[in-house]
Amino acid sequence: MVEVNPRTAPIRIKYWHYILFLALLTLLALAVLWSLLDTQWGASSSYSEFFRRYLSSVNKFRPSAKPEDNLSNALRIHGVEQVGDKRYVLLFSATDDKGEPIVSFPSADITVSVGQASAALTPAIVDHVTPINQMAAWNEKVSFAGIMDYSGSMFQEDIRNIESNYSSFISGILFPFNAAIYKFHSDVLETLALSSDKKAIENAVMTTVALGGATALYEAMDKGITAIQARPHLRFLLLTTDGNNNAGSVDLPSVLRRSRQHFISTFVFGFGWLNVQTLKQITEDTDGYYVYVPDSKDLKSWFPKLAKIVNNVQVVEFSPSANLTMPPSVELTVKVNGTILKRTR
Repeated sequence: MVEVNPRTAPIRIKYWHYILFLALLTLLALAVLWSLLDTQWGASSSYSEFFRRYLSSVNKFRPSAKPEDNLSNALRIHGVEQVGDKRYVLLFSATDDKGEPIVSFPSADITVSVGQASAALTPAIVDHVTPINQMAAWNEKVSFAGIMDYSGSMFQEDIRNIESNYSSFISGILFPFNAAIYKFHSDVLETLALSSDKKAIENAVMTTVALGGATALYEAMDKGITAIQARPHLRFLLLTTDGNNNAGSVDLPSVLRRSRQHFISTFVFGFGWLNVQTLKQITEDTDGYYVYVPDSKDLKSWFPKLAKIVNNVQVVEFSPSANLTMPPSVELTVKVNGTILKRTR
């Protein structure tokens, strides 16, 4: 029999192999998660709210996370109202190549054509063009619903950036207006019914709501539409959000249909990890504006800029050859600093 001496040397485990393996596995998992969050699933999944929240600080490094907006050389039709027999007004806004609103128009620079559904459009006579801020006979010129995101992916810093800058929009509108405020996560909370009291509106914006849950975006928009759809003249939703809809029973086609029916535009301030294409679709279909910035602190300069656009909405008085069934089909053409802008709604 052969005797074998027992091994007495210590066994060395190369821990760095395991650490390196775990590090690589973690990086791979993060890469997969990063890719998923940048898809439509990531933008709309309620499960991704948790992960987006903690990856928001690196959101700005995504190739698709670049600031963008649709304010330059823009023309938007915000409403058509009948004011008499074969007499109508059309509300619109227009901006120059820097996104600044055009403050006045000569009638000669505007043409309006109107019709019904699929029928051919016919030119109308343009009588007057007046900035909305000079419509002295209109006691209630503007009504809007503020739709504010408090879902699980939001940080307290995001909320502070929105709430602290929102007041510059409220104070920036130079004439009386009405506003309702809704805050949403998985549920939609009305923090203020329609009111003309600026202090009450500012207090509602600052009302504390716990962060958490999914994003019932379309349901919140739907409630905002209901609040202002019967109001006269300029009506819009002011939406601040960092995500796409992933909760609630209301879908996007329904929201867009109601917006078009009642001439309600949507103005969107988006930031963070969301699908910008959805913002574009909402604002394009409702004749609104969108601003996307990766970081919410960059919203600071945009609130007063939007207030300037609201202040300089134009009111065109026009006369078609016959009375129209509301809402009509409208084509508007304007000349802005030598550039022709055209819009159909």
